[in-house]
Amino acid sequence: MQPTERFSDRAAVYTRGRPTYPDAIVAHLRAAGALPEGAVVVDLGVGTGLSSEPFLRAGCSVIGVEPNAPMRAVGDERLARYGRYRSVGGSAEETTLAPGCAHLVIAGQAFHWFDPAHAGAEARRILAPGGWAALIWNDRPATGTAFLEGYEALLRTYGIDYEKVSHRHVDADAIDRFFAPAQPAVAHFDNPRSLDRDELAALVGSASYMPPPGHPRHAGMSAALQRLFDEHAVDGRVAMHYRTRVHFGPLA
Repeated sequence: MQPTERFSDRAAVYTRGRPTYPDAIVAHLRAAGALPEGAVVVDLGVGTGLSSEPFLRAGCSVIGVEPNAPMRAVGDERLARYGRYRSVGGSAEETTLAPGCAHLVIAGQAFHWFDPAHAGAEARRILAPGGWAALIWNDRPATGTAFLEGYEALLRTYGIDYEKVSHRHVDADAIDRFFAPAQPAVAHFDNPRSLDRDELAALVGSASYMPPPGHPRHAGMSAALQRLFDEHAVDGRVAMHYRTRVHFGPLA
């Protein structure tokens, strides 16, 4: 399946399942000089808009770039209330946007689908002079608690191509190729999340590497997920200890 098509049947559960992004990211980037007054942010691979929301809450204008029409439609509906959001059908390598239209280019949990060098060139094209970029991930530790270890084991057991997707273009070399010749800084922010049974199921259902309903492995996966939740839930919830990682800096 092409990367641009992987989430077409998961748009409805994506927003409910995926973690949000902390507002501290915006404050940190603003303090660093990446967000001038009235900043325009371009969000590459915006999906349903989760990564755009902190910037919209802070008063920025955001242009979401998303090649997947169902995901883009969900994002348009969710973010319409802000009034400073619009989206276009494009990719990180070909955004369709005008040169110099943005002050900051971001990508939230999407960079691993990009061609790093081509996406970096396109980011430079659409950035105004002195523009910045920020690549953002919500990192989930695979160890640390019995639940986290059981969850990782479930992904490895039932994932269709989990190993391939989880290691795609997330190494330091790919990030360096995007920013080259500049060297990005790195910041980390705690982003804990507490999930009930339905939210955990939505998280798994939002992952493109997990078997969807109707797949031969879906029933077994669902049963294993319910057992995992029952074993580790406290007061009807399980803890997912995300840590948000941001690679950021100016693009020459």
